[in-house]
Amino acid sequence: MFKINPEFAIAYTKLTVTLVCSWPPGRNSSRLDFLLFRIKWWISWLMGIFLVIPLIYAAYIDRRNVLEFTKSLCLAVSCGQCAVKMFFCKLQHHRIKFLLDEMEEYVKVAEPFEREIFLGYIKNCGLVHVTLNVCSLVASVGVILGPLVLPQSLPTEAKYPFSVENHPNYEIIYIHQAFAGILCSSIGSIDCQIAMLLWFSIARLELLSLEMKNITNVYQFHNCVRKHQFLLWFVDEVIKAGRNLVATTVIMTTFAVILGGVHIVGNEPMLVKLQFVIIVGGFSMLLYVTAWPSEILTRMCQNIGWTIYNSEWIRNSKELNKGIEFVIQRSNKPAVIYISGIFPAISLNYYATFLSKTFSYFTTFRIILAKLE
Repeated sequence: MFKINPEFAIAYTKLTVTLVCSWPPGRNSSRLDFLLFRIKWWISWLMGIFLVIPLIYAAYIDRRNVLEFTKSLCLAVSCGQCAVKMFFCKLQHHRIKFLLDEMEEYVKVAEPFEREIFLGYIKNCGLVHVTLNVCSLVASVGVILGPLVLPQSLPTEAKYPFSVENHPNYEIIYIHQAFAGILCSSIGSIDCQIAMLLWFSIARLELLSLEMKNITNVYQFHNCVRKHQFLLWFVDEVIKAGRNLVATTVIMTTFAVILGGVHIVGNEPMLVKLQFVIIVGGFSMLLYVTAWPSEILTRMCQNIGWTIYNSEWIRNSKELNKGIEFVIQRSNKPAVIYISGIFPAISLNYYATFLSKTFSYFTTFRIILAKLE
């Protein structure tokens, strides 16, 4: 039905982040495009904030009711994460714009064998990204359509300082909460956008590794070193652009698991349990989207050093010892995403530890709840 290629992957990701406005207009865009982009960003951001405040207010009012308190707070965390990530994307606007423009321009002029490398990574991670987007959308639609099967008039239990039963207040609030729900379904798309930049960096490093294997003269070696330095700088820029976004994902996912676990293991209707299973599962998958390429990126950075070390021509060259040592030493310090005091290097090992602690929490909470009952 669709022709899967690098351009399609970029266009798909760009489409999924339309509401959250995390993909700035390209270099050739007009001033009108940038103006419309800023207006859309403010509209989306304010729509999310205007739902976070009533949800926090509802949590405060229902603070004596554990189920209602955690439900409102969990939904507030979801909407709040979207607003926070949009804010960080705006702070990193110029850096993200440069990285995305660099990726798009490189893909346009890529050689056929380079496109095959890109296509291989797209097939590996594409299913995960699409699954995350679908799960996020299903979770949001489930919350929006909740009033059809649950004893509530609005998708959320948000409290307002005015009556929402009258018309047109009810319709306006319902549309606003529905829009904010669809907006929250785009949270994962922001992480997929950062993950796509990481996968692009990994593919570029693999192409460089293949080029290093075929080095036959000094000129080619120096050219590879220059490419290596540029890619390391590019990866560092990606990490700077995505570090705060990943930190937000880690913190908000932890809150979502804690708050959503109350409803998953508690005595709630099955439809409510299903809503929170999808929400918590989507948040957990959100962390995996970044942990997977981060793990591969670390290995690929180290692989550059091994490729240089095992190259026949370089091993027989005596005049490039210092240059070879520099590349190998630099490869032994792979780029990682971490924030000291919040989380260690993001990797599959960290993600496995996170899942293990999550299941332990569910088990412990279920035992405590059974004793209370």
